[in-house]
Amino acid sequence: MQLVWFRDDLRVHDHPALFAAAQRGEPVVALYIASPQQWQLHDCGPRKAQWHYANVQALREALAGLGIPLTVWRCEHFDDIPARLGALCNEAGIGAVHCHHGLGVNERALEQKLADQLPVPLHRYADANLVDYSAITTGQGGLYQVFTPFARRCRQWMAPPQPLPAPEPQAAQPPLQADDAWSETVDLLWPAGEQAAARTLARFCQQRLSAYHDDRDWPAKAGTSALSPYFAAGVLSPRQAAHALSQQADGEGAQSWLNELLWREFYRYLLYHHARLSRHDALFPAKEARWEANDEWLRRWQQGRTGFPLVDAGMRQLNATGWMHNRVRMLCASFLVKDLHIDWRLGEAYFMQQLVDGDLASNNGGWQWAAGCGADAAPYFRSFSPYRQSERFDPDGDYIRQWVPELAEVPARQLHKGGPFLLAPDYPAPMVDHKAQTARFTAQFKQQMEETRHAS
Repeated sequence: MQLVWFRDDLRVHDHPALFAAAQRGEPVVALYIASPQQWQLHDCGPRKAQWHYANVQALREALAGLGIPLTVWRCEHFDDIPARLGALCNEAGIGAVHCHHGLGVNERALEQKLADQLPVPLHRYADANLVDYSAITTGQGGLYQVFTPFARRCRQWMAPPQPLPAPEPQAAQPPLQADDAWSETVDLLWPAGEQAAARTLARFCQQRLSAYHDDRDWPAKAGTSALSPYFAAGVLSPRQAAHALSQQADGEGAQSWLNELLWREFYRYLLYHHARLSRHDALFPAKEARWEANDEWLRRWQQGRTGFPLVDAGMRQLNATGWMHNRVRMLCASFLVKDLHIDWRLGEAYFMQQLVDGDLASNNGGWQWAAGCGADAAPYFRSFSPYRQSERFDPDGDYIRQWVPELAEVPARQLHKGGPFLLAPDYPAPMVDHKAQTARFTAQFKQQMEETRHAS
């Protein structure tokens, strides 16, 4: 009997570990292990736990249609897993365990413990990525640290995407054990499961892809794919997305979305080669700013009470829904680090605690990009102007008014000026002077770089 251990790969199609297990010619059974306390240590919030729970239930139904029973355990910490899984292998006559490689330090350590301690082989596979992270190197054999040459290399290297089918149905097997008690109150904006993901992908390709290049930066428009939660839980693989994309007419929209898929691959590539990123280490520590502690400012940023309308709209959307438009994510991140001078790790943690689509690699990469200490990072002298961003990408103020109702009656031209021009008594004044704060950040960072250069 072959056991497939599911984690952030909650699907039956294009699942290398499941497909390989089914090829052994023996009955296949499945296991999912919830580790809520471990997740909390990783800043995984309740929304992501709810999302996983909903998709685990959808996965159970999909596997049942293939005759594969799914057992769900609750092991609070990763340390609880090896002994229990080893006992199961002995009791149930498991011949081998199959799973996909994890990227984080703790996930890799758990896999190594299992490989060392299980009484049966642990077979690990690369998930259905677009590229082989171990094979993509520069012409000199080094690792890429800038996105554009990485993406160019990937486009040259990538074969036409060929997703794996789901395994053939087998004779229905009995469950390994009764499930442990694990449930979450599910109240989410996204329908769970592969079928929902496939419908969303098809709708995006048919209705939004052609305009994606133009519409993706406008937060008031439904211009994005809305697929990020499915990618984060592994309900949809990037190879499936790229395959669907290959069936469409090429154009600016298709190329722009492929670029976004490659950004996701880039951040996972970095985490694959630099596992310490999962522990909040900067890729380039020498480029870290000297962060300032200010709990009150951090709280106001978290609550969407900064006095900068587009920043506040984004943070309130995040708090209300567990999702934020990517253009606004970049602005909110830039504001925390370059206007408020607060450590990017606090923003990274808060996003992960709130996001349904929280992805370790993408979230970490995005925050280090904003802070200037990661790969292909925004230079220290670049910052996002909240007013310029709203004027360009929310010119009529529709997005701002949706999430900041205190400003519902304020004319758009005033929304992009802020301060006393808003004339909204229930809305706070700007908490800082944007130009002064970003200039101070730039001056301090430049001085720090000079000191580092002279010291070396």
